[in-house]
Amino acid sequence: MFMLVSVDNPPIDGEDDYPAALAAFRGAWERLLTAVRATREPQTHFDRASEAGELLSKLVAEDAGERGTAAARIVDAESLSLTALGQRISMSKQRAGKLVEKGRKSRGGQ
Repeated sequence: MFMLVSVDNPPIDGEDDYPAALAAFRGAWERLLTAVRATREPQTHFDRASEAGELLSKLVAEDAGERGTAAARIVDAESLSLTALGQRISMSKQRAGKLVEKGRKSRGGQ
């Protein structure tokens, strides 16, 4: 049994769409994995699993960039030191600095 996930309804201005978007994403990912696992032909099963894995790798890379952007926003909004940011987000000062630098580059040097 498959559950169809609706992603057609954009959020209303000011509405926090994250919880609904996350639930839709999880549902879509579970549906994709179910479809991959249901593939009968072994080579096609492997090819689909590989394609899903490549997609997941791309999503992880995009998320890393987004985390950098968010870290840079925190530093800028609250005038935090890298030490304080690192403590807040549970990483070393050096790693926090690299994350912020990456985030600023992705925002165009802001």
